[in-house]
Formats: sequence, C-alpha cells, structure tokens
Amino acid sequence: MKKFYLFTVLFLFTFFANAQIKVQGVPRNDIPGTISSNQLNTAVTTNISFSDIQYWVGSGTNEAAFVVQWNDSKNPDALVWGFRWNGNATGEDMLKAIAQADHRFFTLLYPGTQFGTAIGGLGFDLNGQNTNALYKNGNTTYPLYPVSGIVNTAAYDFDDYTAADAGDHWGSGWYNSYWSYWVKDPTDADFGYSGVGASSRVLQNGSWDVWNFNPGMNSFPVSSTLTPVSSYVASTNFTNGYFMVNEEWFGHTNGSVNFIDNNGQVNYRVYSNANNNHAFGATTQYGTIYGDKFYFVSKQAADGGDTQYTPGGRLVVANAQTMQKIAGFNNIGGGDGRSFVGVNENKGYIGASNGIFVFDIANLQVGNLIAGTGGGGQYAGQIGNMIRSSKYVFAVKQSAGILVIDPANDTLINTIPGAFHSIVQAKDGSIWAIQDQKVVNIHPTTFATTSYNIPTTKYLGSWGAWNAGSFSASSKQNVLYWINSINSFSSGTQIVKFDVTTKTFNENFAAIPGQTGTYKQIPYGAGLRVNPVSDELILNTTESGFGAHYQKNWIHTINISGTITNTKILNDYYWFPALAVFPDNTLPAVSNTFPSQVNVNSTSTIDLKTIVSDEDNLSSAIVKTVKSNSNPAAVSAVINANDELVLTPLASGTADIRISFNSNGKVIEKILTVNSTASTLATAEVKKIEFSIYPNPVTDILTIKTQEKILNVSVYDASGKLVNTQLNNSQINVSTLPNGMYILKAVTDKGVYQQKLIKK
Repeated sequence: MKKFYLFTVLFLFTFFANAQIKVQGVPRNDIPGTISSNQLNTAVTTNISFSDIQYWVGSGTNEAAFVVQWNDSKNPDALVWGFRWNGNATGEDMLKAIAQADHRFFTLLYPGTQFGTAIGGLGFDLNGQNTNALYKNGNTTYPLYPVSGIVNTAAYDFDDYTAADAGDHWGSGWYNSYWSYWVKDPTDADFGYSGVGASSRVLQNGSWDVWNFNPGMNSFPVSSTLTPVSSYVASTNFTNGYFMVNEEWFGHTNGSVNFIDNNGQVNYRVYSNANNNHAFGATTQYGTIYGDKFYFVSKQAADGGDTQYTPGGRLVVANAQTMQKIAGFNNIGGGDGRSFVGVNENKGYIGASNGIFVFDIANLQVGNLIAGTGGGGQYAGQIGNMIRSSKYVFAVKQSAGILVIDPANDTLINTIPGAFHSIVQAKDGSIWAIQDQKVVNIHPTTFATTSYNIPTTKYLGSWGAWNAGSFSASSKQNVLYWINSINSFSSGTQIVKFDVTTKTFNENFAAIPGQTGTYKQIPYGAGLRVNPVSDELILNTTESGFGAHYQKNWIHTINISGTITNTKILNDYYWFPALAVFPDNTLPAVSNTFPSQVNVNSTSTIDLKTIVSDEDNLSSAIVKTVKSNSNPAAVSAVINANDELVLTPLASGTADIRISFNSNGKVIEKILTVNSTASTLATAEVKKIEFSIYPNPVTDILTIKTQEKILNVSVYDASGKLVNTQLNNSQINVSTLPNGMYILKAVTDKGVYQQKLIKK
C-alpha cells in the first residue's frame, strides 16, 4: 500500500513537472513545474476596487480593469487602468486602446498568429523621460519606436528586445521569460490562469485582466497591491516655452514638432499627439506662427518609408494654441516646400522651389504664382526665407537676389541682384541680407543697398540642401546674430554678433559647446534663433560623426552676454531639429499718445511708428492700414512709406478714420475722429508749383509732373482702399477704375504729395 501511494505521488509529480500548458493559446511543455501550482487559480484580495481606478480609457456602460505586473523590483509595480466599452470587446481590444491613449505605456506584439495576437512585451515610462523605444539584439543605432503604443514583430523573438531606458518598466520574452495571463470575471471567486490569448479573451462587465511577467521563467503570484495609474495628460498649453520643428529621420518618419516648456519639460511630437499620430510631410524645414495658426512647410508631401505616422503634406496648417490640424496640402503649386510668411489677416505667401504662391488664409486655398518669382529650375531658382516689413515682402531667391513684392496687389516691384543666403529685419526697421562674407543693408522703401564686409569669417549658405539658416535678428536690441562657417560645407564654432547701429562685428560673441573629444557638437538646420520675449538665443546642436551620432541632440539657451544658461538634452533619436519657433501670445499695443480726435486745417501727419509696439514681435514690422474713412470728401487719410498717417483736409466736415495695426497676424484697431475746419486751396496751389497731375478730371491716362524723383505712387478710392500702384514713365492708367473721386499719393525723394483726382 505504501509502495502504491509512493508510486502515485511520483506519477503526479512527474505529470505536473512535465505537464503541457498553454501560453496565450500555444501549447508549451518547457514551462518549469514549479509554477504549476499557480496555473490553476489563485485567491487574491486586491487593495482597490473599480471606484479606485483613476484612468479610464474608452467610453460605454461596460467596465473592466487592466493590470500589468512587472515583478522587476521597481515601484510602483502592478499598475491598473480602467476600460469602458459597449457591445463586444476582447482583452486585445482593451490592451491596444490603453496603449494608444496612454503614451507612457508601450507594447511588443506579434499579430496574425493562429492564436491571434501574441503579447511579447509590456513597458511603462516609469521615470517620465518620454523614452519609449526598444533595442533589438542591442542595436542602438536603429531603435524601434512605438506607434499608438505598439512595436510589431513577426516572430516569437520577444527575448531579443530591451528597453532604451533602463529606468522604465519593461518585460519581454517567450523562451527565457514570458507573460502569464490571469483573468477574473464577475462570477469567478478567484483569478484563474488563462490558456488563451488576448484575442480570444471575451470581456464582461466587471472583468479583471492581469498580465503577470515571469522573468527567467520564475513565477510570481498576482499581487494584492495594485496601484491606479494617474490619467495621462498630453501638453495642451503651448504658450509658455518654444517649439522645435524637426526634419525627422528621412526614410523612416515624417516631420514633427516638439515643445520645450518654461519648466524644462520637453514635450515630444505634440502635433502627432494632438492628431492621432498624424505628422507633416517629408523633411520639414520651416515653421512659423501667424495670427492664431501655425504653418509647417516640408520639402515633400510624404516620406514613403514612414509606416508609423500619417503624412500631412508639404503645407500643414494647425491651431497654434492646441496643435489641432486645420488643413494639409500635398500640392503647393507644383514645387517642393521651403518657407511661409503671413501678409495680412487673409493672405500669406508660400515659398517653394519654383516660386512664390499666394495662400488664401481665410478660405485655406493655395493660389497662383506671383509673376516674376518663378524660373531658374527646381534647385537653381528656389525661394528661401521671406520677411514682411510694414510695407513690402522681401524674399530671397537663389542666384537671382532679393525679390521685393507689393502685398497690396501681389506684384513684384523690384529685384535686388546678388547671391544672398537669408534676410531679416532689425529692431530699427532696417532690412539686412547676408552673403558669403558680407552683410547688406537694404533701405526698406527705396531699396538702396550698403554692404559691410565680415572681417575674417564666412557665413554658411544652404541652397544645396536648403534650410532656413542661422541668420537672426533681435527684437529687443538693434543687433543681428549668425553662426560662422569654415567653408560652404562645414559650420564653425562661434556665434557672430553684428551691431546694426555702430556697424561693428563681434566674431567671438559666443562659443558652441562640446568641442572636446573625438565627436563635437555641431549646429543643425537653422541652428540659431532669438527668443523675441527674453532676447535669449536658442542654439540647437547634434553630434558630429554621422550615423548613430545624430541621435544625440542638445538645445542651449544663451543670454545677451554670450553665456550658456541652460542646456536641454533630447531623448536619443534622429530628430534632425530644423528651426525654433516662438509662440505669439500678445496683441500689439497702441500708446496713449495716439489721439482720439484731431483738428486739421492743413495737411498734417501722425507718426505711427512710435505709437505702436508688440511685446513678442518686431514692432517695426507692424502693418498699419487705413481700414475705413467715414467721410472721404472732407478728409483724405493715407499712410505713407514712412509709416506716417497723412491727413489732408478737402472740405469742412468730420470723418472717423479707422486704423488697423497688424502685428504678425494679430490685429487691433483704433478710431481717430478728424475735424476738417479750413480749405487747403492755398496749400494745394503751392504744391502744384513742384508737383501736379493732369488731366484732372481724367478718363484714361493720368500724368504726374514733378522735378523730383518718384519713388512710388498709390491711388486710393473714397473708402481709403488701395486700387492702383502701376506707374509707367510718370503716367498711370486709370481707365479701368469706376467713375468717382480718388486720392493720389506719391512719394518722391523730397517729400510726400497727395492730391484729389476725379475719374470720369
């Protein structure tokens, strides 16, 4: 009897020690027998109930709990989420929904097996570093990044994966470790081991699912201590900090944008997070905020190698406050994307490899090519940076020079020849362009140029593989900055400062850090921009050496003394940062010195340059416009080339003049009441001696007579709207204008003249 009993015990031991169990539906006989006691059921009294769960994913009347237990000695260990749904749902549905919603949770899955999707690895960003990535077989050169929280594989190779961040929760395996699956439904008294996988697990209202990792094939009981996961909250405040637009990893991912907040937190891919894993186009090189919209420009519409993110096109328009997508455009006129500049509340210009195209901001439509801005070939006549002054748009065109465009009628009015790389506007309103070894001052209205040679260093051009370049201007000081270069292909190690007022160079203003050792820090993309509020320089660098070295990226903050005050180290990835962009939070402000009412009995001027400013934009670039005139028969109101409001009394009466101030797309308006109390006949007669127009009234051709050099001429209708600027040998063709009264304004080299004309 004792022998029989002993035989029975040995038989049962052998059976359990070699019993075949199922792991996610797959029969296994290699699981050690020591875990068999935990494979039937386990009585667990958890420390929480459904009411304690903090983070619920999904919506519906049914609820289930989802637990992941890593058993890795990192705390908190066993984390719990909640899942809500209607209709039917599986354990796989719950896992994927949580992985997509919670950007801290990431998974390794093998979909499409005969047993459904196999769960190979589960991880959690425990230290809040946003470093969710996996290395396969120790390959740190090409990390695998989860999309919607998932990295997919096509084999049971789960043992080959490790987490990029050793501080995260991570467990994966199949042969050396594995995930056991425990479930409990409302009618079950205890947790039971599930032999089926997540795809076959049918959830019930009140179900519990526990993924319990067995590292080294060692078993652990389901923990009685569960920690509710706090809700994942993506950054939605994009006002306090700055953006970094990224080219991203060509052949792998489309463009993206990160946000660095003032608390030092780097928020990665904020546009993709806000738009269900949508991205920009391929090689995103430019971004700018105008009004309440963010414009992202990419060279191509999509990166064909990106299987992770949905491409957005060559131009993507997003809400600057929320990052929500507004529109995307694959075609921006037939060329590749380069740049964007806002012109007024309703219009912008797209710079492309084949010219400048009008963009209808109000209706979100790409318009026509501006005549004269195209030509030169795809990579021989491309458009670079563009700026909007208070009067004109200045655009750099490869090989051709600086194009000057009148935004009132989208007309190319001048070309300043030369081989330029970039263009900016200084605090005092002067326009500056840069060449290989000189900076060139361009008068904002006459377009006359003056060159200043850079003493010893050069500027690195970027037409071959275009980027926006490091040439930057301060909005607080009258200075310019850029990064020097050794030659046309290699950047230097110094930031150069140029004083616009004194015309002096400091070629050693600040040093680029990280210049010791084999591999150096080198600027990438534009590399340098100036924060318009703090006046600090933002310098982005990567590591020399090509290949995997480009995963190393830094963002440095440099004060006005040239000292580095802060350094951010980005998570390892091939970001290829292109350009820093700063939020536009404030409206322009009009000084109390701007009158609400004036009396005029002769031509008077009000200097608008000195009465309007903007805390986070260049005040000299604010566009001033006469939006309306309630009584144009009494008073003419125009704004001249010097940003002066010119009031000319035409008859006795009162007029309300509405003035618009547009600072980078943010607009405020002021009303000026003008009382006209006297005739201006005597003044007009005096001016006719040196300036006159005839015939008046006119039917078709109006001639201007003056001994002075005419710089530009404008014709305004009775409401103050600009209707004509075309001057040909001192003559203007007005034949197409409707009959009525108009105001002609001419700017000469000696003054500004205004006269009333009648079209009949």
